[in-house]
Amino acid sequence: MTIPKAPSRILSLGRTDHDVLLALGIVPIGVFQFTEEMKRGVGVWAESKLGTVTPEFFSPPFDYEQVGRLHPDLILDVQSRGDKDEYKSLTAFAPTVGLPPDRDPNSVPWQQSTDVISTAVGRKTDGAALVSRTEALLKKAAADNPTFAGRTVTILLAWEGEVAVYSSADTRTQVVTALGLTPSKYVTSLGTEEAFVSLSAERMADADADVVIVLSQQGLPKEKTLAEYPQIARMAAVTENRAVFPDNNTGLALSFASVLSIPYAIKALVPQIGDALR
Repeated sequence: MTIPKAPSRILSLGRTDHDVLLALGIVPIGVFQFTEEMKRGVGVWAESKLGTVTPEFFSPPFDYEQVGRLHPDLILDVQSRGDKDEYKSLTAFAPTVGLPPDRDPNSVPWQQSTDVISTAVGRKTDGAALVSRTEALLKKAAADNPTFAGRTVTILLAWEGEVAVYSSADTRTQVVTALGLTPSKYVTSLGTEEAFVSLSAERMADADADVVIVLSQQGLPKEKTLAEYPQIARMAAVTENRAVFPDNNTGLALSFASVLSIPYAIKALVPQIGDALR
């Protein structure tokens, strides 16, 4: 695969790949639209990086006619589902950087995705600087909050009436554990084969932890989440005020887990976690 030395029409199809580009000062011609609430295709933490440009939006299955109309000279599909047929189709339009072979779909650590993407656009050194800066921010947050050390955490997702729990393989868990927290016993028992697994009402108590972070796919506030998901409302972490319900933008920033979104996420999450652990 030959990548232009200075690609100028980059199509970003990995679900969070565009954050790395924007952090490098590169505005892509198209982006994966993570949610329709992102009116310009990116999170609030990244909007200022777009300037006056609004990229075209993509969601799987990708519209190859739309891809062709944009005439990309580089396609990024790093934080992706790793569909081999899809990857082959994309390579017909431009050099394509896909899911690293050593990673599961949508589970590329943010450090690695930053390195892969920055290298692809000829900015490896700048990418390394972004990683170092973000890691330093996480380390400082951990040092400033020594009470986090060794305390357990579980991250839940409320979606379509069901509840799922994120494993240690998921980037969300990786971000909060970088703050000094430890995956709960149940999360550890899940292993790293899957990024998240469904959690039955009967197993909710097993997922309890010193702090439980509850994300809502629908972006529901705490009150509506508890009303629609009684199995969460009954958890000890909730009744004992050890649960954190981030607002929608904070939850999305944690889910993105990028060099742009992590600073936004931890600014809100750290004090909320601190309150839950008191």
